[in-house]
Amino acid sequence: MDRMLLLYNSVRMSLEQSATGEKFVEDLIGQNLRTAAIAAKFKLDPDIGNIDNQELVELSRQLGVNHITLFQRTADDIVGVRSSDPKDLNVSSKGWDTIYKVFHQLFDLQDVDVGMGQALPHYWSSPFDTATSNPESVNKWGYYYDGTTNYIINPFVHNTDFRTYQSLTGIEDAIRRLTKENEHIGLDISVLNSDKLMNRQHLGLNPTPSNWYSERLVLFGKYRYKSPDDKEFGQKALETKNTVFYTTISEGKQVFKSLTPIHGDYIKYNAAGTPPLIEISYDYTEIQQLLQKQFSNTLLFMLICIGISLAIIASIFILYNRNKELAVQDVQDAYAGDIETLFQSIREQRHDFINHIQTINAFLTLKQYEELHSYTKTLVDEIRVVNDLVNINNPPLIALFQAKLTQAESKQIRFEYAFSQMEKVKLSPVKATDIVRLLSNLIDNAFDASMELNPENRFIRVEGEVVHHQLQLKVMNRGNPIAPDIQGKMFQPGFTSKQNGKNSGLGLHIVRQLVERYHGSIQLKSENGITEFSISIPLKGVL
Repeated sequence: MDRMLLLYNSVRMSLEQSATGEKFVEDLIGQNLRTAAIAAKFKLDPDIGNIDNQELVELSRQLGVNHITLFQRTADDIVGVRSSDPKDLNVSSKGWDTIYKVFHQLFDLQDVDVGMGQALPHYWSSPFDTATSNPESVNKWGYYYDGTTNYIINPFVHNTDFRTYQSLTGIEDAIRRLTKENEHIGLDISVLNSDKLMNRQHLGLNPTPSNWYSERLVLFGKYRYKSPDDKEFGQKALETKNTVFYTTISEGKQVFKSLTPIHGDYIKYNAAGTPPLIEISYDYTEIQQLLQKQFSNTLLFMLICIGISLAIIASIFILYNRNKELAVQDVQDAYAGDIETLFQSIREQRHDFINHIQTINAFLTLKQYEELHSYTKTLVDEIRVVNDLVNINNPPLIALFQAKLTQAESKQIRFEYAFSQMEKVKLSPVKATDIVRLLSNLIDNAFDASMELNPENRFIRVEGEVVHHQLQLKVMNRGNPIAPDIQGKMFQPGFTSKQNGKNSGLGLHIVRQLVERYHGSIQLKSENGITEFSISIPLKGVL
C-alpha cells in the first residue's frame, strides 16, 4: 500500500508540474488559430453565400490548419453552413453548452466570459478536447467574429504536435518511466475520467463544459486491468475523497488495485468539477514470485554469513592450535577470552537469525506476501541507514540527515555526507540546534539550485569535521554558476535569485547571523558548475 501511495504522489506531482507548461503551449496554439482566422477573414467574402466548401479546403491548406468551418446564426440555432470538413456541414451547436454560449457572445460583439478557455478580442479558443462524434480525435478549435462578416470563422487543428510535447515532457512520460521501472511486477498506471467510468451525465444549465478529453475514459497511461469492481470502488474513492484498495480479477489474473481522486484547482482534466481518478494496479502473481525470489535471496545471504562466520571460527581454532605451545599463558587466556566473545556473538547472531527465519516462515504460511516484502526490506534498510547515520555521533545531526535523505530521494538528488569527530562539538558552546539551522538552510538552498538540473546531474555533498579547535562545515552542490555581482548580495535579507515567488530570501541571511554570533566566517565559491558554502567556527579552546 505504501508503494502505491508513493506512486500516486509521483503521478500527482507530475500533473502539477506539467500543467503550467502545457497551458503555455496550448495558449500559443490558440493565438496561432486567431491569426489564421484573421487571415481567413481577409481572404474570404464577407457574405457566406458567396463562399463554397472547396474554397475553405484550399484556404485551410494555405493557412496550415486542418480544417475551417463557418458558423451562421439562424432563428433558433447557430449552424455550420460551410466547412472544409464534410462532417461539420449543417451541424447544430445548440447542444454544445459552453460553446453555444460563446457563439452568442461573439455574435453580440461582447467580451467572451465563460470561465474557461482562452479569450482574446473578438475571439475565444477552447482547450484541446475530443469531438463527441469521434472520441479518438483530439482537436483545438478557435472562434473569431468581429462584425465584418455574417459568420463566425472556426479554424481548428488536430493534437499531433501537442500530444508529442505532452508525451515527451508531461504526465505520459512520468507514467511511462514509472511503469518501466516497475515492469517486473506488472505495474499498471492510468488517469481515468471518473464521469466516463461511472457512466455519469451531468444535467442542468451548461453542465459539461468543453474540457480536456471529456469523451475519453483513459486520460493518460494504460488501463489494462479493467474490472467490473472499478466502478463500485471508484464511487467509494470519490465519496470518501481518499485512496481505496481492493483485490479483483482481471484478464484471468488476481490483481491488487488502488483508486485515488485528484483534488486541486490546478487540475483541468475534469468535467463539471468531478475529479479524475489515478488507477494503480499490480499483478498479484508477479508480486508473489518477486517475494519468493527476495525470500530466497535473503535466506541465501544469511546462510553465506553463517558460513563465513564458521569459517572465521575454524581459522581461529587452527591458528590457536598451531601457536599454543609458543604462546605464554596470558596470551592463551586472552585468546580464550576472544574465542568466548566470538562464540557469544555467533550465538546472538544465530538467535536473531532463527527469529527472522521463523517470522519469514510465518508470513509465508499465512500467505501475507506484502507484509513479508515490507519486513525483509525493512531489515536491509535498517542495517544500511542505521550504520551510516550512527557514524555521525551527533543525535541532532542524525535526525536532520534522516529527514534530508528522504527529501533528496523524492527530488531524485544524489545526496552524500561525511562527518568526523562531531562528538567533540558536544563539549563546545555551539548549540546543536544552531548547527542544525545552519546546515538545514544551506541544504535547502542546494536543493533549490539542484532542481534546475536534469535528475542525472543533481548532486549535493555535506561535510563536517573538527580540526584544530575549529568546527568546519561545507555544503556543495552542482548547479548553474552564481555571478560575482550576485554573490555579494546573497546574504542580504530578502534577496533571492529565484523567480518562482516561493523563496523568502532569509535563509542565507539567517546563516550569516548565526555564524557571526559564534565569531566564525562563511565563504561562497561558485565555479566550474560547483557552488560551495564553507563555514568555520572557533570552539574557543574548550576541546
